[in-house]
Amino acid sequence: MYIKHYSLLGLTALLILAGCQPKNLVKPQRKNIVDAVFGSGHIENLNQYTIMANAEGFIKKAYVAEGDTVKGGQPLFRLANDVQQTQVSNALTNLQYAETNTAQGSPQIEQLKIQIGLAKQRNRVDSANYQRYSRLIKTQAVSVTDFENSRLTYQNSLSNLHVLQKNLADLQRNLNLNLQNAKAQYKIQEANNNYYNLTSSGAGVVMNVVKKTGDYVRKGDAIALVGAGKPIAKLDIAENDIERIKVGQQTLISLNSDKNKVYEATITKIYPAFNTSEQAFIAEATFTNTPGNLLNGTQLQANIIIQKKKDALVIPSYYLQNGDYVFVQGSKEKKKVEAGIRTLEWTEITGGLSGNEELTLPKQQ
Repeated sequence: MYIKHYSLLGLTALLILAGCQPKNLVKPQRKNIVDAVFGSGHIENLNQYTIMANAEGFIKKAYVAEGDTVKGGQPLFRLANDVQQTQVSNALTNLQYAETNTAQGSPQIEQLKIQIGLAKQRNRVDSANYQRYSRLIKTQAVSVTDFENSRLTYQNSLSNLHVLQKNLADLQRNLNLNLQNAKAQYKIQEANNNYYNLTSSGAGVVMNVVKKTGDYVRKGDAIALVGAGKPIAKLDIAENDIERIKVGQQTLISLNSDKNKVYEATITKIYPAFNTSEQAFIAEATFTNTPGNLLNGTQLQANIIIQKKKDALVIPSYYLQNGDYVFVQGSKEKKKVEAGIRTLEWTEITGGLSGNEELTLPKQQ
């Protein structure tokens, strides 16, 4: 019993001594460390585009549905446009009337040409009389009054001919101008009419249709989404991280639809302006090997690799104090160190600390 009692005392002493050892001492370790920037986002097609209403009206006809493959220029939707079609018809009528007026043999032109012909005949007669009276006045065979009357008659008929010829030129110029205006108005009304016929701007697949037949849409309303091109990851990057992102950086992506797999991608584009609707900067990443059955709009998380280091000297990040200081066991003063890669869990130490020094946390006040 005496020996057992001593053994119990020894065990108790050992436990007491063990309990007195500091629990927060750590030594720097050698680890592989990765510096990465986190970004969330979703899957888009590289050249996807939105079909938007160019005019107001009811959707009269939908030619496609989700999942349909479309070609460039293919009709997708048609809006009711009875009023616009009436305007096109009126513009066409005005154009045809203008073409009739400028054509050879048009009534207005022919009427003036007839008047000009009569005026030429009248002028020739008046010119002959004037010349005859000019000869007779020299022999005093006619009175001065008759001579002057013949001269005035000739001048008046010549002036009338010039006026008629100018009227013809003005009429032809105005009719041609009216024709050009009628053509322009017809083209404008045709273009306006085409606003009611919505077509695809490129080949792709209809991803989503948000308006159906009978719905009223306003100019600028989204009607459908067409996906074109290969799938890409569109990433939202925080403001304080965007300066670290560069084209060509490796990116590891996890899809919400399959979180057990990680896909490799590369940053291929960084948008130059802040996206106010997303409250983030936007970057695009292209998959090295595109996942199969990848659906447009799939949510994802991404880690953009900034740099990697093998066998780096690291310490737990919470041991690094503000200003890059650490507390070394046995020292009353905090020690300045140089830090490299920082993650939530580990911080690389590039200078100021050896691998054998023990670190402790500051005492709680």
